[in-house]
Amino acid sequence: MAIGGEIDMKSLAIETTTRCGSLALLEGDTVVAERELDSNLRSAASITVCLRELMCENKLVPKDLDLIAVASGPGSFTGLRVGVTVAKTLAYATGAEVLGVNTLEAIAVGSPEEIGPWWTVLEAQRQQLFAAIFVRRGIEVETIRATHIVDIEIWLDQLSPGDVVMGPAIAKLVARLPEGIRTHDPKFWQPRAACVGQLAFAKFNSGLRDDLWKLTPQYFRKSAAEEKADSASERTGDRGQG
Repeated sequence: MAIGGEIDMKSLAIETTTRCGSLALLEGDTVVAERELDSNLRSAASITVCLRELMCENKLVPKDLDLIAVASGPGSFTGLRVGVTVAKTLAYATGAEVLGVNTLEAIAVGSPEEIGPWWTVLEAQRQQLFAAIFVRRGIEVETIRATHIVDIEIWLDQLSPGDVVMGPAIAKLVARLPEGIRTHDPKFWQPRAACVGQLAFAKFNSGLRDDLWKLTPQYFRKSAAEEKADSASERTGDRGQG
């Protein structure tokens, strides 16, 4: 195994926050191989098959890995649980480090270098978006506004001419964007395991570490069931006070 953040450090990156999941192998920040998950299989099944094939094709075994990187949110609740669980299980079994990274930041890392500040957005269901603003400082991507949830209509209203937008949610919103709003090439919209791995490697080199036992999916919202339970509890409380 490599030590710390050495250039030959071997990493596995996991991205399961959207329907187009993927895995990637990296040495340092260089992508060795990347493969999309089979969308015809459930996440848990497809990731197992894909991982086995990817490791075999590159003549690696899990014990060769130094770092397991995973997109830890926001994203699909089920996809996040699968990705984080697999990452933690592999890290525990192999002794590798594990590091979760923000999905929107991972998308931003793959953006062209020549642009200014831009929005990255991901569908959050219920007519809402997960959104954040980033800017590139040389080779680094800096967060200008952290990940938050915003109603689609409110987000569209606050855009100004010249703003740049990207992310999976744009596919459904492109026809509704105000005049003067620019979009990236669609090939940059989806989160990719390769970018998850490169972002995690940079963060690891800067000293960031995750505790295997404390790493959890970052949902940025409660599930529909939890919100329903909270609403029911509030109504019960109101009746009790009456």
